[in-house]
Amino acid sequence: MEDPAALSSANWNDIHVWLTWLWVYVPLIATFALSMLTAHAIIPSLVITGHLPASANRMRMPLTGFAFLVLIAAVATMVLAINQTLELDKFWDRILI
Repeated sequence: MEDPAALSSANWNDIHVWLTWLWVYVPLIATFALSMLTAHAIIPSLVITGHLPASANRMRMPLTGFAFLVLIAAVATMVLAINQTLELDKFWDRILI
């Protein structure tokens, strides 16, 4: 396999867009994980031990809904990042290395 040619400014812009999608993906997944952890582990635990009133259980459903909205955004972001790899294939064909 030959070495890739020198990158043009358009190639660098493609790399920038691809990395931007990946960097947006990371906090979205972290937000999803923390929301699900809070809704299904922390809140029930604190209610059972008496540190939170039983009415705090009402926050579990909206927090779970928010987590799934964030998950949908994360999946869309990953699809866009994968789509951007098609642009990177113009100058580097070994994406998985």
